[in-house]
Amino acid sequence: MKTTTVFPAARILATVLTAMVAGCGGGSSESSKPSGQPPTSVGTTPTTPTTPTTPTTPTTPTTPSTGGLAAINTNSKSEVAAFYNKTMLPAFSVPMQWTGSTQGCVAGTTSAEYKAAVLNTVNSFRVLAGLPGNVSLNLTTSAKAQQAALMMEANSQLSHSPPSSWNCYTADGATAAGSSNLALGNAGPNAVRAYIVDSGTPSLGHRRWVLYSRLGEVGTGDTTRANTLWVFGGTIAAPASVAETGVAWPSRGYMPWTSKVADPSHPWSFSLPGADFSGASVVMSNDMGKVLSVSNVGALSNGYGDNTMSWKLAADASEWSRSPADTKLNVQIRDVKVGAQFKNFDYSVTFFVP
Repeated sequence: MKTTTVFPAARILATVLTAMVAGCGGGSSESSKPSGQPPTSVGTTPTTPTTPTTPTTPTTPTTPSTGGLAAINTNSKSEVAAFYNKTMLPAFSVPMQWTGSTQGCVAGTTSAEYKAAVLNTVNSFRVLAGLPGNVSLNLTTSAKAQQAALMMEANSQLSHSPPSSWNCYTADGATAAGSSNLALGNAGPNAVRAYIVDSGTPSLGHRRWVLYSRLGEVGTGDTTRANTLWVFGGTIAAPASVAETGVAWPSRGYMPWTSKVADPSHPWSFSLPGADFSGASVVMSNDMGKVLSVSNVGALSNGYGDNTMSWKLAADASEWSRSPADTKLNVQIRDVKVGAQFKNFDYSVTFFVP
């Protein structure tokens, strides 16, 4: 297995995954510019970027590429399985066709089909999380992200603030590095997967940017070993349903138990715009109602997409796993403060082998 590292844009985070990933991005939930930490990065030696004083807002391309995946009923196992096999999985097999090279510092580009596969993967994870799959691709920021990906490839390291002394340095590439999730050792759809797993990244910043309730557009740049996923700017209104249900990962309903999507042993998270999780608690139980031990429960640093809390399932798999049969796990979250009120959230996740 490879070691994967992910870096945030305003704050760089370290993640150990099957591949190296790094991501950078803007802050919390303002409409036109991020209000918190920048994206995170994944690489062999992750660093934590500082919050930019003036985050970058991407311009709108003259001919934007729009994404769009229809919502699915995540309470239907057959529907989720079909979505995974027919919509999500094929994206991982699309050839990159990168035309650039570190020799001569040629950023090049990737095929339109590959860019579409990256966008499809972002939207697929969002659909599984109960969010609209309507994030679009910004071609202007993608061109800058391509220069950043070349820089990461040429220097075999990740940075949200690359120095001008770097091989293949460009100002546009540096701007993209500070506005994106970054990955090294993973590219394209595999990098997006690594951002979602985000193991080893205390803030889960990469995941939170991909599943940000207000994310409206991304830019992507890819080389053989690197990905830059621009996540700053281009925000839209959050779906009204988010205020009632939050954004859980793994998400409620049926969830493919596969290395491409989710695993109960990965960090769990629950996000809610503007929420205060400082006094919140989590209880997990198996399909028989037996309470399971959890660890690392707590609120995460704000500024990476929506406010979030996370935890890990600490109980031995013998207490909850029914694999290869379906494995149902119940989650109860208590005392989430929203304004002057306290809210509770209950949901179940059923992992299945697709």
